Amino acid sequence: MSTAVRFQDALPIAKQFTKTHYEALGQEPPILIRDLYGKIRLFLRGGPTEQHQDLAASLTQSLGNFAYSAEAIFLYETDFFNSQSITGSPDKILIPDTEPPIFLLDKQITSQDWLRQPIKGFGQHPPRAVLFGIKGGVGRSSALAIWARHLANLGKKVLVVDLDLESPGIGQILLPQARLPDFGVVDWLVEEAVGQADRELLMDMVATSPLAGNTEGVIRVVTAAGGKEQDYIAKLSRVYMDINQEGKIVDFAHRLAQLLQQLEAQEKPDVVLLDSRAGIHDIAAIAITRLTDMAFLFAINTPQTWQAYRYLFSHWQKWNVNLSAFRNNLKIVASMVPELGREDYLSRCRESAYNLFSETIYEEAEELEVFNFALGDSSAPHFPVEILWNITFQEFNPQSGDYFIINGAQLNAYYGNFLQTATELVLGE
Repeated sequence: MSTAVRFQDALPIAKQFTKTHYEALGQEPPILIRDLYGKIRLFLRGGPTEQHQDLAASLTQSLGNFAYSAEAIFLYETDFFNSQSITGSPDKILIPDTEPPIFLLDKQITSQDWLRQPIKGFGQHPPRAVLFGIKGGVGRSSALAIWARHLANLGKKVLVVDLDLESPGIGQILLPQARLPDFGVVDWLVEEAVGQADRELLMDMVATSPLAGNTEGVIRVVTAAGGKEQDYIAKLSRVYMDINQEGKIVDFAHRLAQLLQQLEAQEKPDVVLLDSRAGIHDIAAIAITRLTDMAFLFAINTPQTWQAYRYLFSHWQKWNVNLSAFRNNLKIVASMVPELGREDYLSRCRESAYNLFSETIYEEAEELEVFNFALGDSSAPHFPVEILWNITFQEFNPQSGDYFIINGAQLNAYYGNFLQTATELVLGE
């Protein structure tokens, strides 16, 4: 039987070690630092003591291959000219259920945005909504296009931004090839990195969708790639990096926030719809937890769908960093509801969603003013708003003639509840 310390064992071992030896380690809140390989070091306030040599050897032995050498496993504040990068890091989080307190600084290549705070400091913005699916192929982009048309029919100016950079699509749904803007989101990101994200570029990133024809509103579209695209993958490989902006490091999330702010200032929309990357991806993390007012989480009632969502929700539950900042802005969408046995299907989907929420981010209902909802509460985040499947939409092509006039009755029958609920949640109308 293997006695190796595995990744999931290392942090609990280090946490217990720190708790046991808290006084000898200096009595001030220590910080466990987990590096990109999962190896752990301990940052201590002050300097080394005679007792630390034995403690360092003990921790190194306990952590196995997830330890640094005994000479390097302790880091001291006195060793740093400026330790603020550790003590003041925005990614430093309090490890739950630790008394006295112990902090964690988890160095990750991706996915740190799932635990970061919403981005502020960009002033007021129009209502924003993101459509997200933990799995692909659930009709998310089709629903966004139909909702955009619905909002235009209500007289709204809608700005649609394609943030599914790894698999662009909403632009091609909303715009004929001949009407694509010259540039897209990836162009802005690579040009902004070298100081060329000027007003001319921004104006050449937006095009008007013909889907809003015969309505009182307008749909303006920002695609992932522009009509002049010649080297998309080469650009995409460069867009996620942090950049130095006038001596200040600006991360990818804040760069996206800047782009949205500039687009909104230029277009002055009534509502902004973001088509997000599927899966547990950095773009989805930024869109759901840091940029938007409402996140619609698309699901079909399969074990793999709920397990994937459970990975994400359990991560929120475990660290509980900024749940209160966005948990009220979540709404499950039961997409592609089958034609046969619809009521039974929706009932099972509702129960699956309720189990997910109640076992992860809902709070105990024993106290007043807690984040908890009954199974049948239609206002609850877990209560699915349905989109019904019909073969009519199997080859969804809204650019074919008077699509919304010809299929208007069916669209209302199959998407009506989603359109009404989503509009009410985002616009209050």
